[in-house]
Amino acid sequence: MRRLPPFHRDLFDDFVFTASAVAVGESDWSRFPIACMGYLSAVHGDLALVPPLIPPDTAAVVAGVLSRFTRFRSGDKRVADGSRINEEQYRLAEELFFGLGADRGDGVCAAGARAHSRMLSARIADGFVHPAIGAHLWSDVPAAPMAHPNSGPEITVLESVQTFVATWRDFPAERPGTERDILTAARCVGWAGVVAPMAAGDSSGWFVRSPEGAGTVGAEGTVVGDHASVDAGDDPE
Repeated sequence: MRRLPPFHRDLFDDFVFTASAVAVGESDWSRFPIACMGYLSAVHGDLALVPPLIPPDTAAVVAGVLSRFTRFRSGDKRVADGSRINEEQYRLAEELFFGLGADRGDGVCAAGARAHSRMLSARIADGFVHPAIGAHLWSDVPAAPMAHPNSGPEITVLESVQTFVATWRDFPAERPGTERDILTAARCVGWAGVVAPMAAGDSSGWFVRSPEGAGTVGAEGTVVGDHASVDAGDDPE
């Protein structure tokens, strides 16, 4: 860990991680209502407070979904893959995934994978996990359609992140520069980094915005914030 995450931020990230698990092949649809109930219980139903370092519009998507969430009731019909999730809950899951991951015409699970990727990258960008450790987790997003160029920067970046992880592991002398590359990638994808298309339906309009002072990918990147390089002989695992 680089610094102690604020408790409310941990709750928010854990909710997105758990709610989107089905989108990355790590659970079934029943995980979504479980995530909703857990978050609502943890914050005592108070959805007005914006978690630290989360853009207000992102927090509003989550609050809007959770404010309309109701539990599975006896007699409710199961939908999706037959998991314990009713139609209303499934519609809320779709709204969450598209709200956080955008609808690029490739389906609800692809949108959920983008949301999952943004959450993991933001943990790195905001200084809550070492770049090498965070990149190892971030690059391993099962079922993410990395091969599809129109899947968005949240997904297409994962191939580069996998390369960074391998470089960090195999070339200790290059670790400081590789960590800067990871940070730059994370800052371009996290909750504040992805910029919407400039015209509706124009997939070529999507791009990532490197925050001011974040540096550039490669040896010229600069260290920003409280991150520090792991010594060449150290291993994050």
